[in-house]
Amino acid sequence: MLQNRNEVEYPGFFTVLEGIDGSGKSTTAREIATRLMAEGLPVVVLREPTGKTDASREIRRLLRQRGKLTAELHAHLLELFLIDRLWDIQHEILPALRRGKIVLLDRYYLSTAAYQAQTINEALSILESYLNDSRILQPELWIYLELPIDEAIKRLSGRNELEIFENSERLKVIRQHYAAVLAELDRKDKYKIMTFQKTLSAGDFDALAHKIANAYRQKNG
Repeated sequence: MLQNRNEVEYPGFFTVLEGIDGSGKSTTAREIATRLMAEGLPVVVLREPTGKTDASREIRRLLRQRGKLTAELHAHLLELFLIDRLWDIQHEILPALRRGKIVLLDRYYLSTAAYQAQTINEALSILESYLNDSRILQPELWIYLELPIDEAIKRLSGRNELEIFENSERLKVIRQHYAAVLAELDRKDKYKIMTFQKTLSAGDFDALAHKIANAYRQKNG
């Protein structure tokens, strides 16, 4: 079983779901949680930004603005995401893990690297900053959902209000950034990553829930 680099011990199991907007992260988290709870396992589904801090509310406000994505805006968002994330770890994620819960988190620092970077090198730099920050809890499993851009846009079209990143041109860049940071994680050979390049089926949700349940039981066996 992978150990977190900051050596925090807890009986819970920490899983993160990542992917571009519209890739199905929320649906996947909900479907996995339903299956785990049906087995009597303790589960909590969380998401970032949390919506529970001033930083997260400012993130949402900024993301709904229209206009150019400036370097200053990216830098400000990076700072806000870190503030909200540290709060989330301290007040939501770690307490749940210490209570023995399986945490399914919709977005974490890979999304920050993919969305806030303006170049691949910057995305990798953001990734390294999070990997080297002892305050950041490292997941035991990453699930990455990759979806064609046109399909993601189609799903997003039903939303009442799109965010600043939710357009075809920007999502293509973000997917490139995701590919770079995932490849770097994989190269380090100590992070468990599962990538899906399709819309997930009920069978996929069953398999994922089974995998997480087995890892949880093995950890606590």
